[in-house]
Amino acid sequence: MRHHVTTLSLTLFLLAGAAGAEAPPPLTLARALEIARAGNEVGAIAAARLERAEAARHLAISQLVPGLSLTSVYTRRAREVSRRVGDDNVTIQARDALNGTLVLDSVLFNARSIPGIRAASRALAAQRFDSTELERALAFEVGTTFLAVLSAERLHEAAARRVEVATRTAEDARIRLDAGLAARNELTRSELELASARLAETQATNAVRTTRLALGLLLATPVEGPLVEPEPFAEPGRDASALAERAIASSGELRALAERVEAARQRALVPALGFVPTLDLRAIYRGTNEAGLSGRERDWSAAITLGWSLFDGGRRRAERVMAEADLHEAELTLARRCREVAAAVERALSDLETAGAALAQAEVRAEVARQNAEEVGERFAQGLASGLEQADALVSRFEAEAELARQGFALHVSQLQLLQALGEWPLSSSPSEPSAPEVAS
Repeated sequence: MRHHVTTLSLTLFLLAGAAGAEAPPPLTLARALEIARAGNEVGAIAAARLERAEAARHLAISQLVPGLSLTSVYTRRAREVSRRVGDDNVTIQARDALNGTLVLDSVLFNARSIPGIRAASRALAAQRFDSTELERALAFEVGTTFLAVLSAERLHEAAARRVEVATRTAEDARIRLDAGLAARNELTRSELELASARLAETQATNAVRTTRLALGLLLATPVEGPLVEPEPFAEPGRDASALAERAIASSGELRALAERVEAARQRALVPALGFVPTLDLRAIYRGTNEAGLSGRERDWSAAITLGWSLFDGGRRRAERVMAEADLHEAELTLARRCREVAAAVERALSDLETAGAALAQAEVRAEVARQNAEEVGERFAQGLASGLEQADALVSRFEAEAELARQGFALHVSQLQLLQALGEWPLSSSPSEPSAPEVAS
């Protein structure tokens, strides 16, 4: 009796736990973007690159900041050395000698450091844009994979319906064959369609699993709950020239390249300024317990040094040629990317138009195939259609629904590609969208 009570209690406990476990909440595209931004390593990589650029700028500035160094020396000698000077006994070398030197070095003027600091500042601004673009690319990858999961799930639903109808068709075909109302080839064809339907369902199941795994990798967390169909993406317009100008003006990548052009222009000034004299300051303060002949244990000195490199063997000229070549390459890269961005906008518009027309055709085809399948199914149930006709109608409906899912996915991807080409985010109110500084012309 006690065993039955224990078993019943354990069963009730497990049932209560199962009932109390909440199903995963539906996942929206906006929430997926937030999760990816917080959990994916891309955000940390973007931050690390920005931190490195900031450190490079601080390093360039540090060349103009005074440096202070302290050196202390303790010396143990075998004996003390002293001399009699007048009425005093002066220690020349103490047995335990202590010496301390405090040195201040400061650059008073160095023309080369000014463009170097400006170049580092431009590089930092460029990295801000690049880091933002890295996160934006992740957002579009998440959006595309999110839509791929929805498309795979629609395909799986169509495959499941196909298996359900194919199973009933095969059962009816067998009953008709046993009753002598159908030929064996109808049963064979129905069974072949059922096997094909099950294969398609297995493939669709694996596609759902694979796309969900890909989305989970981007989000850095498993995706278990249902996905919510996103709202239609904002329509930016269809004027190719206006959109191309808009993309060139707002593209973070182009802004980064523009900043790098300015950084290269500043670096090209550094070799030319190498001929300008430099001015440095060095101040030294010393302390020791060996006064020596001077009789002073504390002393200090200061010096200003004027440096002028009159001839360097052609090094400055070589550096100038290299820097100007880098500048020219940066300018050409920016010009090429501007043309490529404009072409990407036009290509995205063309793909979007094609995808819209293909989706409209797929919707009509799917509706026709659905009506045909329903009509053939009714006639098959009444004995007015053969199993071959039923199987063909099922295949046509499944292919039409699969094509509808693919074209719907293609349309959404085309919309995302247009937004990406325009330098925008998948969602108009993305929390990751930066307030970027203006790019100097």
